[in-house]
Amino acid sequence: MKNLFKKYYRSVLVPGDFPEIAAFLNNKKNEAEVFNLMKRYWEKEINETNVSSKTNPALLERIKNTILLDKHKRAQRKIKIYRWGLRVAAVIVLALLLCNIFQLKRATQNNLVETLQTISTPYGAKTNITLPDGSLVWLNSGSTLTYPTKFISNRIITLEGEAFFDVEKNNSPFIVSTNFGDVIVKGTSFNVKTLASDNTFETTLEEGVVVFDVKNSQNEVVLKPGEQVVKTSKGFTIKNVDIKYFTSWKDGKLMFNKEPFPDFIKKLERWYNVKIVYNDPKLDELWYTGTIEMESISEVMEMISKAAPVSYHFNNKTRIFTIRTK
Repeated sequence: MKNLFKKYYRSVLVPGDFPEIAAFLNNKKNEAEVFNLMKRYWEKEINETNVSSKTNPALLERIKNTILLDKHKRAQRKIKIYRWGLRVAAVIVLALLLCNIFQLKRATQNNLVETLQTISTPYGAKTNITLPDGSLVWLNSGSTLTYPTKFISNRIITLEGEAFFDVEKNNSPFIVSTNFGDVIVKGTSFNVKTLASDNTFETTLEEGVVVFDVKNSQNEVVLKPGEQVVKTSKGFTIKNVDIKYFTSWKDGKLMFNKEPFPDFIKKLERWYNVKIVYNDPKLDELWYTGTIEMESISEVMEMISKAAPVSYHFNNKTRIFTIRTK
């Protein structure tokens, strides 16, 4: 198993290795052994590379998702998304290396059985999904999408997190159900961000028409291309936006335009699967404009320290970046 785990860590597994390594990682009895193996590789990485170095592009490599199907009894399946190359983060987020897809069944109005499938992506990972009707979904990190394996009488899916949708045109409305209301379309390209924990909601329309049906209200919001509906302390507001700042993440880029510092930090945490803390409230007054694409988290932190009067420290044991004002 050590040799197989070594191949797994180095991202050189062949398809025939997948079932064995998947079973090994899924077995709770192996948690101690897995931790010790990852700790050994982690310590080796620390010795060989400078984590806080600006010239360390391998700190957090691009993530490649491999979706494996594992058939279970009673037609239950799990799809496991493996995040290859995320070596530095492997010890802490090992439990999140596998994204489980659960199938549930519910009765429809026509007494038919509808099988639901749920996909969850951990922080630091993204995935693409093709829905039963041919619609395409890009699911961002830390997000969960639930949808039927076959659309029977309608096209209703549930989202918590962020996703970009390219919806196949169909007479049946396509509905994205969120904690804040339903986003209703027929054939449209749009982005939805809904985070119940942060009381955050925004829908940005790229093409077509979107109707947002506010939850527990008779109010509806109709969007045109280039418009965004966003939740505020006073309700929901429509504004014109530059779409690329809200959809570039699906192409592997984070684009910011006067992004408030707290929001900027939250996006970095989700994007790189790290924890970033700071104690000086004055930093909340800062904002950031720029694009992050191929940079590692260490390079981003170095960039922040040069653009603002701050320094940072990385704790190897806790994997926490601490930002301090100079």
